[in-house]
Amino acid sequence: MADNPDKTEVAKDLFTWCTKEKTDTWHIVRNHDAKGFVDRVICKACGSEHKYRKAVLAAVASPNRPAAAKRPSASAQATNADKSDSQLKEIWMKGIKKWGEKVIGTFDATISYGLGDVFNHAIFGKGLVQARRENKIDVLFQEGMKTLPSAKIPAIEHHIKPIMPPKNSQAAKRS
Repeated sequence: MADNPDKTEVAKDLFTWCTKEKTDTWHIVRNHDAKGFVDRVICKACGSEHKYRKAVLAAVASPNRPAAAKRPSASAQATNADKSDSQLKEIWMKGIKKWGEKVIGTFDATISYGLGDVFNHAIFGKGLVQARRENKIDVLFQEGMKTLPSAKIPAIEHHIKPIMPPKNSQAAKRS
């Protein structure tokens, strides 16, 4: 059953398209249809349950298969619309040079990346973060713009109360 992703066993992991995330992510098979094919899955990234859709990007599935190119998202296409390939390559080169001799980490979807951050991606190489949404980033690679999953932006607490010692504490008695 492992050879055919459409027949992956229930409760097993499956790399497939998430309709909510709009990208390929890891899912858990929830159930099969009457013919024994995967019917519903639960996304490990966003927790949504939805109908099974085949993966668009097959690069993670097997090292023997050549990687399929992922189509850029609508926001990445909008970012690219005003810039030619040569302009994008120039922006990428400047960003990588600006990073300089700093250590460049490996891409990890559990990390929250900021604008201008640089990382190494296993498939696309060095990437420069261009835009950020709640749980996705638009990254400029040498070959062009890609949208990748990223950790959600942490909530900012606006009403932080200062920590004050209790009135009866030793610190209060000294003053």
